[in-house]
Amino acid sequence: MIRNIIFDIGGVLVDYDWKTYLKSFHFPAEKEETIARATFLGKAWSELDREALSIDEITAMMTAAAPQYTEDILTVFHGLRHTIHRRDYACGLIRSLRERGLKVYYLSNYSSHTLGQTREALDFLPLMDGGLFSYEVKQVKPEPEIFASLLARYPDILPGESVFFDDSSVNIEAARRLGFHGIVFGELSQAMAELAPLLHPSEPPAGSGFKASLPL
Repeated sequence: MIRNIIFDIGGVLVDYDWKTYLKSFHFPAEKEETIARATFLGKAWSELDREALSIDEITAMMTAAAPQYTEDILTVFHGLRHTIHRRDYACGLIRSLRERGLKVYYLSNYSSHTLGQTREALDFLPLMDGGLFSYEVKQVKPEPEIFASLLARYPDILPGESVFFDDSSVNIEAARRLGFHGIVFGELSQAMAELAPLLHPSEPPAGSGFKASLPL
C-alpha cells in the first residue's frame, strides 16, 4: 500500500527557469553561454546545493571559471529569486493527496542561499508533512546517502510504501534502486496517470479521473 508521496521541488512543484532569467540580461550569445557554464551548469552549482563550502567559496569557483565576467556572474548569482516560480497546481495537489490519507514530503537539492531568496514561492511547504533539503545534510541527489537521511529523519517512511516524483530520470533511478516507487515528472496529467494504479492497484489505470478530482 502506498502511504507516502515524496516530491522534488524544482521542475515539479515550482518552475526553475534559470534560462529565461539569464536571457533577461541580454548578454551576447557567447557571454550568456559562458556565464551559464560558470553558474547554473557548472560544478559550483552542485556544490552550492550541497553547501559544504561557504558562499564566498562558491562564488570564487564561479568567477574562476570565467574571470572576465566576474561582475556579471556575481549579479546573476545574487538574483536567484527570479528563477523560481510556484506552479499553480502545487497547493491544490498537496491538499488533495493529504485528503486521501497520504503523507506528503519533499526531497530537494536546494541551498540555504537559494531558499532565503525564494521562500515566498515555496509557500506550499507548511502544507506538507515534512521533508529534507540537500543543504541540511550536505548531500545531494542522486547520492543514496540523501535518501537514507530522509528515512532517518522520518522512520515511518518505508521505501516500498512511498512514491518519489522527480523531473530527473537519474534521480528516479537512484530512488528505485533503494526500493522506492519512482515516477519521472513531466507534467501533472502524466504524473497523476502513473500514480493512480499505484494507489489503486486492483483498478485499471484512470489517471484522468484522478486528475479531475484535484482542486486545481
